Amino acid sequence: MNRTFATTAHDADPLRALMLLSPFRPAFAVLGGILLILSLLMLLPIGLIAIGQAPDWPAFLISSGITAVVGIILLFPNRNSLERLTPQRMFLVTFANWIGVPLFATLPFLLSNLGISVTDAVFESVSGVTTTGATVLSGLDDMPKDILLWRSMTQWLGGLGFIGMAVAVLPFLRVGGMRLFQTESSDWSEKAVPRARTLIRSLTVAYLVLSFLCMFSYWIGGMTWFDAVNHAMTTISTAGYSTSDASLGSFPQPWIQWSAVLFMTLGGMPFVLFIKAFSQRSLFALFDSQVKAYLSVIVLMSILIALYLYLYKAIAPWEAITLSFVNVTSVITTTGYASADYGLWGEAAVVAFFFMMFIGGCSGSTSGGIKIFRFQLFFLILYDQLIKSVHPRAVTTLRYNSRKVNEDVVSSSIAFMFMAMGSFGLLAFILGLTGLDLTTSLSGSLTALMNVGPGLGEIIGPPGNFEPLPTAAKWAMCAGMLLGRLEFLAIYILFTRMFWRG
Repeated sequence: MNRTFATTAHDADPLRALMLLSPFRPAFAVLGGILLILSLLMLLPIGLIAIGQAPDWPAFLISSGITAVVGIILLFPNRNSLERLTPQRMFLVTFANWIGVPLFATLPFLLSNLGISVTDAVFESVSGVTTTGATVLSGLDDMPKDILLWRSMTQWLGGLGFIGMAVAVLPFLRVGGMRLFQTESSDWSEKAVPRARTLIRSLTVAYLVLSFLCMFSYWIGGMTWFDAVNHAMTTISTAGYSTSDASLGSFPQPWIQWSAVLFMTLGGMPFVLFIKAFSQRSLFALFDSQVKAYLSVIVLMSILIALYLYLYKAIAPWEAITLSFVNVTSVITTTGYASADYGLWGEAAVVAFFFMMFIGGCSGSTSGGIKIFRFQLFFLILYDQLIKSVHPRAVTTLRYNSRKVNEDVVSSSIAFMFMAMGSFGLLAFILGLTGLDLTTSLSGSLTALMNVGPGLGEIIGPPGNFEPLPTAAKWAMCAGMLLGRLEFLAIYILFTRMFWRG
């Protein structure tokens, strides 16, 4: 009898452990599959050895091996756990991938001959995968090409990953009003999963086509093939890593500057609309309410800054227009390129760029920031309240893109804004505790959470980088970059008791 009891108790322990791990198994499976893909991609920079430009090839080979082994360990024991994805499990899948991928993408930086610390390697990787573009590296012009290529690849992959998440996952999770753009792929029913796969495949094709066109445009404008490939990857992903410390300032050719404006703008547009325009054979499919507002903001702010440069800084008209459009588009799309140090343009310009950092591109794009549709929703809500203040008995209906806006979309958008502003204040306070000045703390918090790239001030402004920051500040900013990329709720909800009870 005692033996039977002991056996039963012994058998219960693995069963209990299995039940505790059950919610995590889909996350392990998906992360394992992505790590296997990542391990193969880590081998691409080794190809530069053919032209003698891959001095760190052992680092990539070892990193690929480690990543592949971990991917196999995570994938195969859990591959049958993906049959039914509940909201709880989808949150865990999303979180695991955006934590796991940057950590393994750190390995080539850490094992290379760069000689950087663990903190700096993680910062560079997190900034890359989240398409933030804040860097701790300098001397890029003379840096090994395999490392430069890997930096660009992390951003290109991060941009593609965010498009898929924004289109197929965030609407399903009802994050920050994204349900307004819910498609058939967002409900994750049995019938929707094949459609989701088809949509993701189409998005990938669109992403590849735009990347190739951008690369070709840069090349005919005067960039080398290597520079064109790297900048195309970081332009379409609206990420901003460059092969030069001077960023786009190293490529003053007008063709290159305006090519950057065009493809940064395209990178900030909903990629689903590119598919729609192709299927309908009409460019008019690209211009919905959100895109019109997005383009209007870019043009309006660029013209205002150009007028300011012409009238107050005596810069020639065409040069002022080019400088303005390149840098304004870069900030609004959260790309992070810079063709000049706009921190030296005067206090008015600095204030304008600070507030532009809050603005992001469109939903379903690679841009970070507060998406344009959220500002549109808030103006609709404000206008609705004004009407009801004058006419208390008025019955109004909020409509966006000719569709009725449900109450849950409004409430989740308001919750998103509350979390964004609260996170901004908290992270700025934490950065201030590390000894940073007010400008660096505020702009550092903003650039991390909105995934913009350069901040403001002497340290992290356009000509500087983030290497001088204290170690604690770098880790805090890594958390901020991930928090902003996952639209806040996808991380905050993991720290609530109700999530784990559900």
